[in-house]
Amino acid sequence: MTQTEGGSSLPAKRLGPFTRAGRVVADLGLDRPRNLVLWTIAIATAIRLITAALYGFGIGESYYLASARHPALSYFDQPPLSLWIAWATMSVTGTENVLVMRLPFVLMFAGTSWLMFRLGAVLFGEAAGAFAALLLNLSPIFAGMAGVWMQPDGPLMLFLVATMLLVAKLVTSSDGRDQLLLWLGVGVCLGLAMLAKYHAALLVVGIGIFALTSREHRRWFGEPGPYVAAVIVILIFMPVLIWNAQNDWVSFGFQSGRFTENAGLHPVWLLRMIAGQIGYIGPWVWLPMVWVFWLAIRRGPSDSRAWLLCCSAFLPVVLFTAASLWAPLGWHFHWQAPGYLMLLPLLGAATVVWVERRSRRPWRWLLGSAVATASIMLLLATQSATGWLRIFVPDSLAANLEWIADPTLEGLDWTELRDAIVERGFIEGDQVFAVAPQWHIAGKVDVQLGRDMPVVCLCDDPRNIAFGWNHSEFAGWDALIINPDGYLDDVVATYAPYFQSFETLAPIIVTRGGQAEIEIEVVLAIGYGGAYPLPLP
Repeated sequence: MTQTEGGSSLPAKRLGPFTRAGRVVADLGLDRPRNLVLWTIAIATAIRLITAALYGFGIGESYYLASARHPALSYFDQPPLSLWIAWATMSVTGTENVLVMRLPFVLMFAGTSWLMFRLGAVLFGEAAGAFAALLLNLSPIFAGMAGVWMQPDGPLMLFLVATMLLVAKLVTSSDGRDQLLLWLGVGVCLGLAMLAKYHAALLVVGIGIFALTSREHRRWFGEPGPYVAAVIVILIFMPVLIWNAQNDWVSFGFQSGRFTENAGLHPVWLLRMIAGQIGYIGPWVWLPMVWVFWLAIRRGPSDSRAWLLCCSAFLPVVLFTAASLWAPLGWHFHWQAPGYLMLLPLLGAATVVWVERRSRRPWRWLLGSAVATASIMLLLATQSATGWLRIFVPDSLAANLEWIADPTLEGLDWTELRDAIVERGFIEGDQVFAVAPQWHIAGKVDVQLGRDMPVVCLCDDPRNIAFGWNHSEFAGWDALIINPDGYLDDVVATYAPYFQSFETLAPIIVTRGGQAEIEIEVVLAIGYGGAYPLPLP
């Protein structure tokens, strides 16, 4: 049985190693694409909710939460949509519980999974769409970062896929009556994607390249629909434009400068970026995805459905990967994710072909991918909550491995910091604010203290934190300077020009599983002069 557009069943007789369980599969309805998608969403969402509850706020999430306390038209290093969602969640629920704050993003990813199914169905049939949705949930970067964390990638993925679904309908539909309505939808969804993250602009270029290179669709440039959509995008994106105009276009300058900066040629950076992408996407998804991407590029515009996905994926994948050769992009392996997102329907269509060959290999591949992704998510979540992997490392060996960073420490909430500050009576006092020596530290501090006192970042790279408070208003106040793990070599020397005197308080130890993980130096600075020079407008 071959899947066709609008079909309702997967090739149930070709379930390979699961043939003995065929009756159970049929009873659950898993031989039907829609049911497979619903089961995928239900199981994956349950795993994400468990992960969301176990894993504390990461560095990025803490930073975004601190920024979201100060509603604005836009922000320094990203558009505002995800921060508006975080602010609304705090305001409506009255809590900053990690599961509550992440819940909207988990639910958005469930919506992304369904829209991915519909996108694949429109382009290649429902079976392809079902596999595309399944593979979306089998990739660590999508199932984890975009599907759990409170950050811009969640709404970005949702509205990128929604945009592509509408464009796919424009490509496949022969009925011209609904064309303008579809373009209106494209404008709204693309505008919301732009309001989530600047990456969405690359999709605009990708769709334009598709229209230019597809003879059948060049007519779009002579129709009103795309121009109506462009106007809607600009209107929705207007808060970002207004905010940047008011702040010397600092956000656009910061983001564009990150990959146009020329630090010389560094082939090792390029290799690191490629390896990072493979790890983030998951090699079990990345390798076959790149293969089908290459095959579709070779076919070119003759296959307009596949070509649409190729054009939409090309820039995010190639541009950010190539830029790592000369620009210090660091560990931002997720920047290519919006491009890989567009390739999932292609991989879903290829999976249907592989399954129809009556081979057991695709089913083993899918099962192995599911086990690998779920295991990685649960391992990281439980390690973050308990540090249980320590039991496999003898103390004598751990002392020699201090240089190996544990990434799950980023998800460790500094609850001991708040407890100690409350116990010392600073929460109840007036005219006391907290100072962090870097933007990522400010986020972690703000999660604990931001409800009760201002948290500022007095440093040369404060990012969003610089726009939350007017520092001059704190002239004459005292400050608690928070310095984790000796980030500053000498707190007093760093801030001596801006305070009258200093008093070093007892350090605070952040623990996990009964073990000390982070030592926080706390210095009470008396009499802020109100004149620390920040490097932003």
